Amino acid sequence: MFSRRERLSRAAFPTALSTGRRFSSTNFSVVLPKESRGYAVVVSKKVARLSVTRHLIKRRVLEALRTLPLPSSIIVFPKTAASRMSYQDVKVELATLLSKISR
Repeated sequence: MFSRRERLSRAAFPTALSTGRRFSSTNFSVVLPKESRGYAVVVSKKVARLSVTRHLIKRRVLEALRTLPLPSSIIVFPKTAASRMSYQDVKVELATLLSKISR
């Protein structure tokens, strides 16, 4: 988990989503907000109905993000297929997605 200071606030979400640049891969969509600072992972009920599964996905993504070089702010939206991915697969896919962003 990221510390509370590093997380994106709820108040910043609407502007971050409307003004941010969007990127996607097979299992993840990413928004890079222009003005906001912070990190967030959003797993909706459409992705995983059970809260246990949603939290598992979120923990895997957050841990993978902690090991990668990150931009100043990022919002990650896992897709449905992300629930069947292992931690290593999540880490590799996020790394390739973030490398495309930094170019």
